Amino acid sequence: MKILLINPPCDSRTIGLRHIARVEPLGLELVGAAVSDKHEVRLVDMEVDAADLARELKRFAPDIVGVTSEIVHRTTALDALRQARRSHPNCLTVVGGHHATMMPEDFDDPVVDLVVIGEGVHAFREICAAREQGEADYSQIAGLALRQPDGTQRKTRVRPQPANMNDYPFPDRGLTARYRKHYYYLFERSVAAVRTSYGCNHHCTFCSVRVYSEGAFIARSPELVYEEIRLLKEDFVIFCDDHSFIDPERMRKLAQLLIDGGVKKRYFAYARTDSIVAHRDVYALWAKAGLTLVMTGLEALDEAALRRSGKNTSAQTNEDAVRIAGELGFFISAGFLVESHFKQEDFERIDRYVRQRPSILLVEYTPLTPFPGTPLYRQERKRLLTEDYALFDIQHFVLPTELPARELYRLMMRYYRRAVLRVLIRLIAAGPLKLLNLHSLRLLRGMGRAARAYRYAHREIPAARAAAPVKATPTRDLVGSSTPQ
Repeated sequence: MKILLINPPCDSRTIGLRHIARVEPLGLELVGAAVSDKHEVRLVDMEVDAADLARELKRFAPDIVGVTSEIVHRTTALDALRQARRSHPNCLTVVGGHHATMMPEDFDDPVVDLVVIGEGVHAFREICAAREQGEADYSQIAGLALRQPDGTQRKTRVRPQPANMNDYPFPDRGLTARYRKHYYYLFERSVAAVRTSYGCNHHCTFCSVRVYSEGAFIARSPELVYEEIRLLKEDFVIFCDDHSFIDPERMRKLAQLLIDGGVKKRYFAYARTDSIVAHRDVYALWAKAGLTLVMTGLEALDEAALRRSGKNTSAQTNEDAVRIAGELGFFISAGFLVESHFKQEDFERIDRYVRQRPSILLVEYTPLTPFPGTPLYRQERKRLLTEDYALFDIQHFVLPTELPARELYRLMMRYYRRAVLRVLIRLIAAGPLKLLNLHSLRLLRGMGRAARAYRYAHREIPAARAAAPVKATPTRDLVGSSTPQ
């Protein structure tokens, strides 16, 4: 059979990292690898070139078309399937990914035949086998939402979370061979993505990861991860885990394997500050292995705001983690929540904090965003200013704010500029010739597009709703009904 996998583009209004980073569609590469031994598989990355889908549909008549979807891709994912269905009316259409799992009802659409709920590697393999055998009834496959003849959606039995990821195939990076030169992350001009685990057992109220994994942490063995990394051509590796270091002993073993095997690469990972503090020796080993940048949510500078986030860390823990990073020699990419009461002095306080701590290389300001399925969403849904998912990019203000949104976007851009300028100064000091290349021009163009997006972002929220009275309370409890850690 012929199978076409599609990575849909972001909506043109979505901001986030899309202008200054692009990473391979790892989930589709995994799904493709699961069936490529028996079927002809092709992949279209519309994030790189949206016109590729039309070209591929002219020369390739797929029996199955699969598309992945994060929350900001919901509309574009459906549009991609409509385009495929118009070209090939008899193809089976399948949607998977994070948002399809969290909100399968959002894909209750005539163009969608099957929605995969949860991990898609095994489910998609079973779908392809059933299609090849001529089956028209997929109700025996676990973890699906099926489109019924009467227009309703029905779920099959729940697919249990796997015990581990050891039977997952290595991603088929041959599927993205023609796109790989276009994958980058900020100043890193060539990157590869690796998934060593998924899931999280922490209780941050604004995060959907725990809901997706049902509170489980599912990992792959260090030996298998080592083998995948060893085979990569790229020197910079992004760990696409939700929190790589939940099992520190597993990560200790992986770092040692990389060191002993002479693998010379640099790594980006997500981690919590309390993990860095509790397992300094593991992070020291990773710094030796090549850990370069750790993205961590500091979230706030004061205890009251940290309690509101439900993250169960402290300002002192955050401070200790930032200090340890500097001592061990890796950088921090720090995320801060922008709450409804924020004013210029709040941004200024964060900027001053970052300036005084050289181990913080990057900073991200993230407007509090209630993602569907989270405790925060259940608590705040009635206050949402929009339900347009293209704007749920943790850069648009989808909840009421004390300051007008236009002023907040202006402030965010001002302080992002300061952060970028500090990075540029560091790079120039390290070696100005590093900036004289085509990738730097690509990044500068992306920064320009991001700046324009922030300048007009306030227009995306309907004025009538945005003008509604706001009762912002800095001490508002964001923990809701979630269980404390």
